[in-house]
Amino acid sequence: MGLLFNYARLTGKLKKIALIADVETASFFKASGIKLAYGVRDSREAEKIIWDLVKNPDVVILMVTEAIADQVKPILDEISKRIYPTVVVIPGKEGPMAGRESPILSLVRRTIGVEIKI
Repeated sequence: MGLLFNYARLTGKLKKIALIADVETASFFKASGIKLAYGVRDSREAEKIIWDLVKNPDVVILMVTEAIADQVKPILDEISKRIYPTVVVIPGKEGPMAGRESPILSLVRRTIGVEIKI
């Protein structure tokens, strides 16, 4: 997050974080201040919103809940090859799915190419 705020301070442009989740989780994030929080009911709706967000140059972080990420995995894999937005998969309202890698460890491994064992 610090890099986003430093970038905003240097350029005068504030970058954005977006979320795609189930309706309940999106409502929570929206109430917490994430303005681009979208609640979706199916994968088709998620795909449309994802591509709309990818076209927005101000969106630099795209958070997607695990359940939705599983439904749109090929799209997220394609987006992950780009510099922006950075895709971060987060647990949904049910909590972390069994056998999933920590989203932070995954992000570090993808970004700097180093595997961290905890």
